[in-house]
Order: sequence, then structure tokens, then C-alpha cells
Amino acid sequence: MSMEKILLPEHIGYKANLHSHSTDSDGYFTPEQVKKYYQENGYSILAYTDHLYMRDRTALNDESFVALNGYENNIFDHNGHGIEYKCYHLNFYSPKPDKVGMVGITEYFYKYYFRNKTPEEIAASPVIGGFCSNEHSVEVVNEIIRQANELGYLVVYNHPAYNLHTEKDYVGLKGLTGVEVFNYGSFTGGCMEDDCVYERMLRDGQRIYPLAGDDNHNLNFKDPSRPHDSFGGFNIMYPKKLDYDNVFSCLKTGDFYASTGAIIRGVSRIDDTVFVGAEDAAYICMSTNGRHFGMAVAKDKPLTSAVFKLTEGVTYFRITVVNTKGQKAYTRAFFLDE
Repeated sequence: MSMEKILLPEHIGYKANLHSHSTDSDGYFTPEQVKKYYQENGYSILAYTDHLYMRDRTALNDESFVALNGYENNIFDHNGHGIEYKCYHLNFYSPKPDKVGMVGITEYFYKYYFRNKTPEEIAASPVIGGFCSNEHSVEVVNEIIRQANELGYLVVYNHPAYNLHTEKDYVGLKGLTGVEVFNYGSFTGGCMEDDCVYERMLRDGQRIYPLAGDDNHNLNFKDPSRPHDSFGGFNIMYPKKLDYDNVFSCLKTGDFYASTGAIIRGVSRIDDTVFVGAEDAAYICMSTNGRHFGMAVAKDKPLTSAVFKLTEGVTYFRITVVNTKGQKAYTRAFFLDE
């Protein structure tokens, strides 16, 4: 008799925002204030991904909170003009809270973001390997990802729609950990991300994960006319223990799902049968590498579970849950050869 393979556990897990900004770049709150703000709103994990700034985050970590160390990088030809230039935005996550050093930095953006930094602040966020080309191309980005992977960093491709990217800009990328399927900062600005890019990257052979992030700057506290940009996109993570090493490992292995508010309560498989649990679901959908799909639809009351059958030729499947408010949750692609 085949054993059940647990792909996501039934319990809630830890709430995480893996894309945030502070006063270390262009955010309104200090790193300590960002931690307090998110912790007070039910978050246990927060990644500091300030623009071109990365420093020791050890002091922000404690027994009830993990502050992932990272930075966000921009790669584009700054000689472009107007609002139509394309730009890669990538988040980098360090395997240790005190391991710092940025790769893939262009001289143009370095001068821009470091123009008001003190010598001590500059020393705290070193550039490794010198400045890189500002050419906007898959080849340049792949070399940056390679250098980051050698340092043990995980790399996520941020908000493709906001980047103005088309298929040729992300097909062929190699070494990524994931891609944002939802970015709340983009959303509040009227730019809609979705999971179509994620699906196309899967079909390109990229075994990566979907992420949802706030990309919060919290500038609404300075200017109330700005939209609120926190608590709109999050990830539910399942580390074995709430500490830095286990959270980083969880991100690396894909033991999480992305959400805009919908809740998944477990995914498992026995042979060709997939079992999904959820809360208050209007739809539970299964997508695969082919034209084999599945959908369970709520009728008299919201769904709490669904069962799907896999057919011959399926190499991966992934689950999307839509709750009665229209909020979504996305699992990663589960490959049958894992």
C-alpha cells in the first residue's frame, strides 16, 4: 500500500513578508520599527531587502522573530529615457544574519543609493567583485545569479509586470529560487502581477517557487495620501524551528506557499490522488504541466477540501485556492520525480 506524501502540512505555519524596505534605503520606518510593526500584526518572519544595502541583522533576531538578511538589486541601462525602460529587480537572501556583501551592483545605482551614507554605513555593506555591467539582458542577470549562488545566497525575481518584462526577459534565467506572483506595492500602484509568468518559467524548465510580498516602504505614514502598502501579500512558511537557519532552509526547499489572504490547510498525495485542505474557499484549482486541470467549486457553503486525480503524462502539479473574498493562495509546483 502506498504511503501518503505530505507536501504542505495542515497547520497554519509562520507568516512571513519576504520583501520590505526601511530607512536603510527608501523606507519610512527604521529596521527596528519595521520589525515592531510587522510583529504586532502577526508576522514572525521579515526579510530586509533594502535597495542596494545589506548589513548585519543579527540584533533583530530573537526567539519569536526571524529577520532575514538581504538586499534588492536593480539592473537596467540607465541611459534609457522616459517611463518605458525595462529593469530587473532581484532580491538576494543571505544564509546567515551576519553574512554581508553585495554582488551585481552597478556603479550608477551605487552612487545613487550611497550618496548620503556615512563612511561607517558604507563599510557595513561592501560590494564584492567590483561593479557589474548595467546591460539589461538574461546573460548579465544569469552571471549575477551565479555569483550570488556561489556565496550561498538565494535569489528571487521581483514583480515582472512592474519591470515591464516580456517572455524573452525571463525565459532562460537560471539559478533562481523563485518569482513574485503578487507584489502589494505594485498592486497599490495599479500594476497587477499574477502567476502566468510563474507558469511560463516552469514550462521553461525552471524549478522555482511563487512568492507574495508587500514591498512595503510605509511612506503613507509620512504622506497620508499614499496608499497603505503593508499586509497585502505574505508567505506561510513551515520551518522545523523558528530560527534563522531553519527559515532560510525552508525558503530554499520551498516549504511555504504564497498568499494574498486565502489559507491552505495541507496538500498531500497518494499515488495519483491529490488531497487539498483550505479555509473558506470558493474555488480550489489544480494546474499541471499539460492540459490536465481540476477545479472544485463551492455550492451551498465554502469549501474546506478537494480531491484531484493525476493522469498519465503529468510531471508537476500546483494548487491555487480562491477564498470567498476573492483572495488567492498559490503553492509551488510539486514535481512527481521529487
